[in-house]
Amino acid sequence: MEIDALDPRVRQGTREIRLSPNEHILLYTLAARAGAVVTYRELTDSLGSDGGEVRNNSLARHLSSLRRKLQDDPERPRYIETIRTIGFRFVAAPPT
Repeated sequence: MEIDALDPRVRQGTREIRLSPNEHILLYTLAARAGAVVTYRELTDSLGSDGGEVRNNSLARHLSSLRRKLQDDPERPRYIETIRTIGFRFVAAPPT
């Protein structure tokens, strides 16, 4: 997967995926810390929110939409893993 910090398009092989600005920020934030857990608070901060504007259910909707676009199954994540009660982790791909 190719993620550009400035362009809200992602490449998955030859497939190009258009993301909303919030989806792009969330994906970039998670991928920049691949393998590490990113808390709910850190993700809402990345969206420029003090926590009042972007609540966990709104964050969950953005992440659900992002997973759908990436064709990522939350039960068997290839990209975004849910860490219950804490946040999310971008699953680092094994070296090829």
